[in-house]
Amino acid sequence: MIQGKSEIKKIQAKAGEAFKIRIWEDRTKGGCRFVPTFDAGVLRLLSDEYDRTRNIRVTDSGMRSFEFVAMSPGKTTIELESRYGWKFSAESHLSYEVDIIE
Repeated sequence: MIQGKSEIKKIQAKAGEAFKIRIWEDRTKGGCRFVPTFDAGVLRLLSDEYDRTRNIRVTDSGMRSFEFVAMSPGKTTIELESRYGWKFSAESHLSYEVDIIE
């Protein structure tokens, strides 16, 4: 079950231009990672990178960045769910409403 209530964040992007979403990710508890869901007809995922920022032997946490390019004007949504590989349900959920302008 997803914990807590999800807040919708707003992003404005230009058609044909790239934009990034950066979020904190803690993989310490066994590989919990954010997985994006989006309309591939409107957005294209250019990169999905993880940068470990804590350099401690027992901790694996850092910044995750997703870079998208908006293909055409309109509105769409990006859903990010934090999942463990062995669970079917998400631990947390982030929603982004993307307004793509010309």
